[in-house]
Amino acid sequence: MDFEISPPSAAAMLESLRAYGYSLNSAIADLIDNSITAKAKNIWITLRWDGENSWITIRDDGTGMSEEQLSKAMVAGSQSPLDQREEHDLGRFGLGLKTASLSLARSLTVASKTGSTPLVLRRWDLDYIAEQQTNEWRLLKSGRSNSEEKLAGIENQECGTVVLLENLDKLCAGTVANSPAHRDEFYHQIDSLRDHLGMIFHRFLATSSRLKIYINGETGAHLVKPWDPFFSKHKATEPKPVTRIPFGETVTTVQGFILPHKDMLTQEEYEEAGGPLGWNAHQGFYVYRGDRLLVSGSWLGLREGIAKWRAEEHYKLARIRVDITNEMDSDWKIDVKKSLATPPQNVALALVRYASQVRTEAREIFAHRGKYGKRKRSEKIGKVWLAKQIRNQNTYRLDRDHPVIRSFLERLGGRRKEAEAIFKLIEETVPVEQIWLDSAESPEMRSSPFGSASDQEVIEAARTFLEMVQGDVSPPSKDLIDEICELECFADHKDVIYAHFGAA
Repeated sequence: MDFEISPPSAAAMLESLRAYGYSLNSAIADLIDNSITAKAKNIWITLRWDGENSWITIRDDGTGMSEEQLSKAMVAGSQSPLDQREEHDLGRFGLGLKTASLSLARSLTVASKTGSTPLVLRRWDLDYIAEQQTNEWRLLKSGRSNSEEKLAGIENQECGTVVLLENLDKLCAGTVANSPAHRDEFYHQIDSLRDHLGMIFHRFLATSSRLKIYINGETGAHLVKPWDPFFSKHKATEPKPVTRIPFGETVTTVQGFILPHKDMLTQEEYEEAGGPLGWNAHQGFYVYRGDRLLVSGSWLGLREGIAKWRAEEHYKLARIRVDITNEMDSDWKIDVKKSLATPPQNVALALVRYASQVRTEAREIFAHRGKYGKRKRSEKIGKVWLAKQIRNQNTYRLDRDHPVIRSFLERLGGRRKEAEAIFKLIEETVPVEQIWLDSAESPEMRSSPFGSASDQEVIEAARTFLEMVQGDVSPPSKDLIDEICELECFADHKDVIYAHFGAA
């Protein structure tokens, strides 16, 4: 068969590899994958500001690479995505090292050593290749001038690898060394990076003997701390049953978690559980491959009926863990950046069935301020407000059969019509949109029932309830006091009510 060799232009191809859309966070995470695959126990990340001469290094104490292995690793597409990988291998396309690095920098230098081979170095320099105008894939064997000190840390290790990123045009374009604004912006990104890595690699970081990541230092103060999306340490977090979804010869493992309502958390706990991006952004599925988080909070485009699931305030307590293996990459359509995942149809259907129940329970707990499923159901005293659909519109009505409201209306006698008019005015002017907007924009500012009331005000309100339900009989029955204390409005003040009425 006739054919001709048609190699791509080195300059054009390397520039194209920069267009995968990495952020600083996703690029560094992709480089850390290589360190973990190399069985590193410690990873040191350094970001240094120097205007247009700013640089980044990612150094590890993994197994390192020989000269032959390093040269192969620097080739674009160094491994086929169809190759069988070891279970702990976090790679797939053989592109991550190159695409992640070049997305940030025009110069990529990698130096590595094993326990039995000396330090070896290779460098891709996009400016050098463009200047040569030969379109040759010239992989350099030396670093840029003044790069030795940036690579120095590897010299004292028995084995390991260091990645050096220079000429950070994507991060430092148009900056100058003495620009305070650009410098502050550069270092501000470190906080975001620390949070991101603590989330993506939290399973590895949860056990310090397994992995430690340091940023701009080598002491405990510079350690990246893990962030558990499922807040499993809290006693009020509700884990759901584990389910396993078979697909061909693979199995997807799924477990849902319903996080505690804000009313059951301290302010510090609430902020911690909210995560780097906030409560709404972190609801949904968390897809892991080999303990590495790929998707951090997304409903994966799934839908129930015709309505696609979206991030909504009332589902923010629902988080679902999904574990796949690296042999499932193709089935799940994992992208090069390892930030997108799409489940195969049969798995998606099973996920919808499982997640639908988790979402329903999370919504109920959110609506009942964390008390759903834990409080006693009162037969005498129910909710004051009823949610109804009238002519395909959601409406909210006061329950005329509520014992307190019924007692109030009966006592009015001939003036009941006036009370009904006032009730109607209240029902028709409930500021639903404003309540929803305020809750979505500032959930932390929402007050709890009787949150600003004094103990005496709570006692007087409870006394009125007791009298209207039981009548003027004194003292109130123990059962009725128990029921009053289980109402949502009094649940957080039951100690005050029992102290006042309990002895009676």
